[in-house]
Amino acid sequence: MPPAPVLPLLGLTFALLSAGDALALELKQVELSGVDGQLAANVRARLSIDRLLAEQRANVSEARLSFLLQQAPGEVLLGLEPYGYYNAEVTPEVVRDGERITVRLAVKLGDPVRVRSLKLLMHGVAQDDAEVAARIASFRPLPGDPFHHAVYEGSKSAIARVLADRGYFDAELEAHRVEVTRAEHAADIHLAWDSGRRYSLGAVTFEGQQLRPGVLDPLVPWQLGEPFDRVRLLQLQKSLEDADFFSAISMLPEPDQAVDGQVPIKVLLVPGRRSVYNFGLRYGTDSGAGVVAGVERRWVNDRGHKLALDTNLAQYNSLVTAQYRVPAFGWLDGWYSYGATVRERVIDEVTSQYIDIFATRSGRLRGWNLLAGLNFKRERSDSLVSDEFSYVNLVYPSLWGQWRQADDVNTPQRGRALTMTVRGGSTAFGSDVSFLQLSVAAQYIRGLGSDNRLLLRSELGATSSDDFAQLPPSMRFFAGGDRSVRGYGYEEIGVDNGSNVVGGKYLAVASVEFEHMFTPVWGAAAFVDAGDAFDQEIDIQYGIGAGLRWRSPVGPVRVDIAHGIGDANQNVRLHISIGPDL
Repeated sequence: MPPAPVLPLLGLTFALLSAGDALALELKQVELSGVDGQLAANVRARLSIDRLLAEQRANVSEARLSFLLQQAPGEVLLGLEPYGYYNAEVTPEVVRDGERITVRLAVKLGDPVRVRSLKLLMHGVAQDDAEVAARIASFRPLPGDPFHHAVYEGSKSAIARVLADRGYFDAELEAHRVEVTRAEHAADIHLAWDSGRRYSLGAVTFEGQQLRPGVLDPLVPWQLGEPFDRVRLLQLQKSLEDADFFSAISMLPEPDQAVDGQVPIKVLLVPGRRSVYNFGLRYGTDSGAGVVAGVERRWVNDRGHKLALDTNLAQYNSLVTAQYRVPAFGWLDGWYSYGATVRERVIDEVTSQYIDIFATRSGRLRGWNLLAGLNFKRERSDSLVSDEFSYVNLVYPSLWGQWRQADDVNTPQRGRALTMTVRGGSTAFGSDVSFLQLSVAAQYIRGLGSDNRLLLRSELGATSSDDFAQLPPSMRFFAGGDRSVRGYGYEEIGVDNGSNVVGGKYLAVASVEFEHMFTPVWGAAAFVDAGDAFDQEIDIQYGIGAGLRWRSPVGPVRVDIAHGIGDANQNVRLHISIGPDL
């Protein structure tokens, strides 16, 4: 005798067949009850009758409908088994409205099959590998969990990946057994691997490069014979990407070519465009309207030297920079740079112009991007000490460092950044003014749910000098503007000499912002900024406001309306900024 759940289906099939094939029926809808979400989606992907609607083939004969209904319960069960439901019951029903029909499939899931026992074994040298052990410890599903096929296969694949990433190229899956006892709703899992030996990192060959042999060799971050680790290959790939010589980079370990356990690494390179040009119009509430243009020669010669010229001309802040860079890939991955910057900026009717000639060495160390430099600056400014123009020559070394950590480049849900700068000059070494200056900027971003973020920002600075009055504007601290205290003009906050803002010895700025996204790309924010640039006593200026957020294809766009509340003369200001949050 057929099982009870099949009897309604047999009766329904008999009734349909008795009607013959004379009538063409219009399949209006397939309703599925008792399941939702991923379960329903997986079931529908298996249902032949549901695919008719998706393919817009709604007209079926009685015989065709009968056949599809016979198939449906089995297809539903196939769609449920990957989620651990092996004993579900399916009851079909046909609802007629003349020649239009709706098929209803009622599903009773029952109890899922759960993992009863889990046995995972690793034989070979990998049993002492902490990375492999951590991946095994994260295996799912655990005893008591539903036996979800996708979760199980994902965990098994993750262990295979970590073995390959750690250089166990001879690893084999010795035992692979899953026993499902439907009557007991239980699954017993037994997996065992033999890792074999761990290979080591061998020599690197670069193919397709346009540079002379040996230029890229210092970028290789390992010594021959170090244990194989794909993280080291990713470090090399990141260094090659940062060098900006190539449009495509492929890392190819060749374990089948290993000699004495050392795996040679083949790097396939495709040269990028040698010369890159840019031109555009710009507008910023801090700088005014302007134009930007530039050209970069990505490699001047086969030694990997670079040349760049950048021009940024705007109403209140203009600069032109020429820079020549030489690879410094040994020790700290970076560059030697030599160049000059010419700049003019207008702050509260104070005009300063300077030329800065520099030599720098950049590099990366333990997550920090570092830049050490030696600068010669000659600056011409007015309205600081007297009504006459003044000229100041400064010679000073500087050290800049930045550390960033974020889960997204443009709009992180979790992100932190710390930037530090120290610079100082002495009259004993050719500077007109002796000084020491330190500045620190920190940012913290934390997601609050999927649609909200809290953004915190702070900046502190201090200057020590016995002749601070002689320091030019570019070496003083100011506050106010898009990235400082909104509601005030660019660098509008600082020590006032009675007619102009001339900057201060010290800086303190803080900001709290709350952002809510209404859609994946549109949102709004409210914020409070505070800060001051001062010599002795701090007089904090506050700015409050709100703004629109657009996560555009070219990066985040922020349009803010803010009001400075520390000064009765302040008006509502518009602030527009584009770029990453960190």
